[in-house]
Amino acid sequence: MLLGCFLGNLFHNTVFLQRLGRGILLLARLGHLCAVCAASLALCLVDRIAAYTMLAELKNTGLVGAREVVVSFLVSALPTGLYFTIFFFSPAVIASLGCRTGAIYLAIYLAVSIMVSAVGLLLGRLLLPRPDRGQEGREQNREAVHISWRDKLVAAARRAISAFCRLAVVFMTVTFLVSILLHTGLVNQILRQVDPFLSYLGLPGPVLFVITTGVISMIAAIGVLGPILQAGLVTPADAVAALLITSLLHYLYEFWSGGLATNVSIFGPKLEGMVSVVALVVRECASFLALGLVLLLL
Repeated sequence: MLLGCFLGNLFHNTVFLQRLGRGILLLARLGHLCAVCAASLALCLVDRIAAYTMLAELKNTGLVGAREVVVSFLVSALPTGLYFTIFFFSPAVIASLGCRTGAIYLAIYLAVSIMVSAVGLLLGRLLLPRPDRGQEGREQNREAVHISWRDKLVAAARRAISAFCRLAVVFMTVTFLVSILLHTGLVNQILRQVDPFLSYLGLPGPVLFVITTGVISMIAAIGVLGPILQAGLVTPADAVAALLITSLLHYLYEFWSGGLATNVSIFGPKLEGMVSVVALVVRECASFLALGLVLLLL
């Protein structure tokens, strides 16, 4: 996990991140978004809150309208998904589920982000006029390209330790407790009560622990799932389906517990309602579609 955090954060201050930013500019053009919106989308690869704050400032200064904000918010699902996968999510997933199952889940996670972003691009092409190419600036972030590799390694190590500590507090604690719980009789008693409901979905009883834990924290859900998967109580397909069910409930919890308040503080109460609700509905629909496909293939 520590190595994964380090390698992910090493992508900061590299030419790779710049080239990815150029790809985001092309993505913005597909959705008829202007260059300033593309800059906020590229910033999602580094800091999502800073990117949304920049987008709100563009709206307040009149450079973009409400439609551009909604479209940009949806399209930002892809760069934001890449950020969480590379810098935060993948180390825990691979460590818990293994390379093959972890890679499958991460691919589905990114596919959901792509679907949300694709909806934003479609809305942009339907609702927004094509931007004037002559006014598009070449806003590329070049400040970090010429930093020495020694400085890049030091900066990556500092960020990796910070990210690893945040993961370890939840992930390792939950994994340890679940490993102990699996050797007690309490587990069998609980599973007998919920087996009928989960059997209807074609899932084994231990999935309950993943779902109930993951409503609050997806990292905790991944930590719970690891020992259960390694003990052979669920199959890799069951594990992926469990995380998708958990994500459906987690998005709702995240929306009410923090997402709504954060977006209100950034975009204001009127625009925030439209942005948050549209983004939640689209993401839930994309996740539900991915879950349906996985359950059909179980």
